Amino acid sequence: MAMQQQRRQGRIAGLAMALAIGGASVVATVLPAGAQNYDLDRRDDSFRERLEVIEEKPAPVIGPDQTGLAGNKSGFETGVTVKVDGTYHLFISEMFGRPHLDMRIAHWSSPDSIRWTRQSTVVESKPGRSPNNSMSEVWMQAMVFDEQADRWTLFYIAYRGGNSARGEALNMDYEGVARRAVSQVPGRKGIGGPFKDVGIAMAPGGKDAALWEGQQGLDSFFPYRVGNKWVALHGSHNHFPVSPWQVGVATAPRLTSSTWKRVPSEQPSPIESLFIENPIVNRLPNGHYIAVYDNNHFAPNQPDIPVKANNSVGYSISRDGIRWHQGRSLIVQTSEASNWSSDVRTALGLVPEPDGTFTLLYTGRMKDRPFWGIGRVRVKLTMAPAGARD
Repeated sequence: MAMQQQRRQGRIAGLAMALAIGGASVVATVLPAGAQNYDLDRRDDSFRERLEVIEEKPAPVIGPDQTGLAGNKSGFETGVTVKVDGTYHLFISEMFGRPHLDMRIAHWSSPDSIRWTRQSTVVESKPGRSPNNSMSEVWMQAMVFDEQADRWTLFYIAYRGGNSARGEALNMDYEGVARRAVSQVPGRKGIGGPFKDVGIAMAPGGKDAALWEGQQGLDSFFPYRVGNKWVALHGSHNHFPVSPWQVGVATAPRLTSSTWKRVPSEQPSPIESLFIENPIVNRLPNGHYIAVYDNNHFAPNQPDIPVKANNSVGYSISRDGIRWHQGRSLIVQTSEASNWSSDVRTALGLVPEPDGTFTLLYTGRMKDRPFWGIGRVRVKLTMAPAGARD
C-alpha cells in the first residue's frame, strides 16, 4: 500500500470535467487522488476488530410507502440512531423535495428498530436557496448526551447556496458550518426535545485550517469523549478543482466549545484516501473506538483509486480516539434477496444491544424507486488473530 502511494504521488496527470454553473459551462481540473499529496500517514487496515452481518432485512424498514412520511418525496440521507430505555430514536435528514437539496431534520422512534413512527420535524431549512441563506440546507450529524449539562445536544451542518457571480455552482453547497441545538427538557428522557439552536460549534477556516479543507466548508462533524476531553471528526471537500472527501481530527475541552483545535498529525486522517463522510463513533468494550461511515463505492474522478462494493459502508478503528487506521468495508446487503439498493450510502451508527451485537441502520437508493430508503442489519464484533489479513 505505501509503495503504491509513493508511485501515485509521482503522477500529476489531471482530468478535465465540464460542470454546469448557473447556466454556463466551466472546466475544472480534477487531479488523481495520488497527486493530491497531503503527506498522509499510511497506517494499514490490519486492526483485529471485524464487523460481520448476522441478520438483514430484504427491504427497507422505512421506504416510500411508509405511513406518516409528512410529504417526504425523495427519502433520507445522513443521521444517527440512539437507544434510550429500550426505544430506538432516529434523527435523520429528510430530502422532502429535490434529492440532496431540499432538506430538513426529523425525529423517528421505534420499539424494535423495524416498525418506525415519525415524531416531529426538529430543524427546518430556510426557503429560498441563495448565497445569502446560510440555512439553505441542513444535514443531521450527531446526538450526544452532555452529562455535565444533563441535556441531549444535537449537531447539524448548515450550508449556503452557490453564487454564480463568483463562479459557484447553484446546485452545490458551500461554507458548511456545524451548529449545535440543545434539548429544552433535562435528562435522557428529553431526547424528543424540543431543541433550541444555541449557535456555531465549528466553522470552516481559522488559523489552523488545513490545506485539504475546501469550498464546501464542513461536510460532517461528530464529537465524542476521549478521557477528560472531547474529540471530533470533521470533514470537508473542495468543489473546484475536485478534491477527495476527507476527515480530520480536532479537540476541545467541552462539548459546548465553539472553538475546536485541529490535531496537526491528523489533517487529514488516513481513514480513506478518496471518500469518507458522516463518521459516527462508538467506544468498544476493549477501550478502542470504532467509526462507521459512508465510503461511497464509486470513484467518479479519481481513476487511481479502486472502487468499493456498492452495497457496503466503511468502518475504522482507533486505539486512542485520535489516530485512526485505514478503513475496511462492511457489505450490508450480502445476498441477492436483500440487495434492494443500487447505492448504499450513509451508516446511521452502531446501537449496542444487550447480547453484545449491534443494530446498524443505513440509507440507500432503491433500485426500483427514485427514493433513498433506510435499511437495517444486525452485526457482531469479532477479533481476528493477530497479524491476520483478508
